Amino acid sequence: MLLLVVGAAIECGLLGMLQAPPAPGRTSVYLALFGGAFVAYLFAVRLVLAPADAAGGIRPVDRRLPVDAGLLILGMAILFRLTFLAAPPRLSGDIERYLWDGRITLSGGNPYLETPATSGFAVVPGAPDVARIEHANVPTIYPPGAQALFAAGAAIGPGLYGIKILLVAADLLVIVTLRSLLRARGLSPARALIYAWNPLAITETAWSGHLESAAILCVLLAAGAVVRKKDVRATVALSAGVLVKIAPILFIAPLLRSIRARALLLLPLIVAAAYVPFRAAGWRAFDGLRVYADRWRANESLFAIVHAAIVRLDPAPALKAGIAWVRGAIPHTGALDRLYGHVYPLELAKIVCALAVAGFAAALWRRRVEPLRGLYLMTCVLLLLSPTAHPWYFLWLLPWLCLFPSRACILLTGLVSLAYVNLGAAGRETEPYSWIRWVEYGPFFALLCADWLHGRARAPLGAAPAVVRPESG
Repeated sequence: MLLLVVGAAIECGLLGMLQAPPAPGRTSVYLALFGGAFVAYLFAVRLVLAPADAAGGIRPVDRRLPVDAGLLILGMAILFRLTFLAAPPRLSGDIERYLWDGRITLSGGNPYLETPATSGFAVVPGAPDVARIEHANVPTIYPPGAQALFAAGAAIGPGLYGIKILLVAADLLVIVTLRSLLRARGLSPARALIYAWNPLAITETAWSGHLESAAILCVLLAAGAVVRKKDVRATVALSAGVLVKIAPILFIAPLLRSIRARALLLLPLIVAAAYVPFRAAGWRAFDGLRVYADRWRANESLFAIVHAAIVRLDPAPALKAGIAWVRGAIPHTGALDRLYGHVYPLELAKIVCALAVAGFAAALWRRRVEPLRGLYLMTCVLLLLSPTAHPWYFLWLLPWLCLFPSRACILLTGLVSLAYVNLGAAGRETEPYSWIRWVEYGPFFALLCADWLHGRARAPLGAAPAVVRPESG
């Protein structure tokens, strides 16, 4: 069977990555193997995307696939993840921070008040490697739901692998949930392969042990509840997602017309209750998030263009003069002095992009965009306008590509691995982002524009153009 052969090719690429793991200054072999596995994955995606029939509909199952393709897809997905489960992470040290947070919580400490730089562990088996923790002087940025998961993983042990087991289990549940959601939408469950076999999803979860799979699972459960018109269940699942990663709070906008207001009131109550065990930290519980918002910047795309444009315009002197004029002309306006810190290019770029995201969210609400499509579009906009777009952030895009396949977005989930080309760089000034971003995002935007123009050309005369071409496959 052709799909089995393709799966075997992907597994060979994954095994090759383990044999030639990346390290600072040595990433070319890893990236080549990742690229080979991704090419095989693209072929598998081509096999499972059902073509449109003459009436413009979608066949529920591609005739090239056997009835038991679901078992093959899930079985291979499990094999891919088991390949990396016992391997130490090589691309990121984030899981070391997860383990540190979990150990602190289990010991009765508060990860919002302590940092790896100020309190550590004795050198014992299973202790986190504090030397690998980035930003060790910053309190944790992860909310209470994530802390519960870290503590559970640390309790399971040994070392990092208890947390990895939980995250891989969540990743497999994402695949199962996607299959259910696809059935509910009248689409082939085989499309779950777009997530299940993607090398980015495999390496970032099973190898690096990133937290995204647990939060994505919560958001997909919320999406499934919305489809079934269970708004209380949707709110609870979305609240759980917010408690694992803060990002799902931004997904409320596409769901505002699908969830009753009284059900949405549960969200702040659930989130507030989850912070009660850490109440000793008070507002300091958000110190890490504030530092993240102020300092983090990596692998950005459209944000970099906005920032460069503002640097070229240099509006800071005019804005400062405007603030000073208002201060001199109107009494009791001392509070405006706080604005001086926000007139510089980086802060202005963040404000412009935040306003763009808010405007896009308002447009989704005003146009009554279908909820799941709204979640997909909102995810795309957030990733492209964010000042921080680590490769694992793009896992958020993958589940929606199972429902709304896009050639450009699927390609992007492979190209973002190029962000690792200068793994271990000591600082931003030593990272060759100027060319990485062109190679990483250039083909994506080119293909996105080409598909959009092709969709416009094929649209009936007088038809309203789509905002984003959802399927091109």
